[in-house]
Amino acid sequence: MSGSDEAKKGADALADLFETEYGRIVRYVYVRIGDAGAAEELASDVFLRALEGIDAFEWRGVPMQAWLFRIARNLVVDYLRKHARRKLAPLDAAAEVASPDSPEEDALQTMERAEMLEAMEYLTAAQREVVSLRFFAGLSSQETAQVVKRSNGAVRELQSAALKTLRHVLAAKQGRTVQAKGGG
Repeated sequence: MSGSDEAKKGADALADLFETEYGRIVRYVYVRIGDAGAAEELASDVFLRALEGIDAFEWRGVPMQAWLFRIARNLVVDYLRKHARRKLAPLDAAAEVASPDSPEEDALQTMERAEMLEAMEYLTAAQREVVSLRFFAGLSSQETAQVVKRSNGAVRELQSAALKTLRHVLAAKQGRTVQAKGGG
């Protein structure tokens, strides 16, 4: 039967994605909620919900990966509502959660992470979402656009504005100013 074949194909694809995407989803959730144990549970819930809903998944040009991150995003929103707090995790801890990064890379980034966390508080919620998906989950701008249901251009604009804000905030914290490129 065709529906059963599609479900089998979807379940197989989901199993493959578990191998490649679980760690990225855990890091994304952790950065958003700040609790490593809950992040791992929610990431597992993402795959459980996806498996339960695999019959409803339609192959419409949106990658299954974007569907998984959309589920993760919805679970994060629900979690934050239930816990009535919006907490971002320390960035150095986020890098350690389900991360294959080398200790050398982690050591090089540790000094800037606390400042980055503080600077992210100056971003809008949409900018924080885009930065979390792009830089902590490692999604492309197109994949991020599919998750947040915005155009690719809107994601790039949010990212650009976020990076500009972060640059200015970090420069101000270091007591220096940032000049725009190409102009005085």
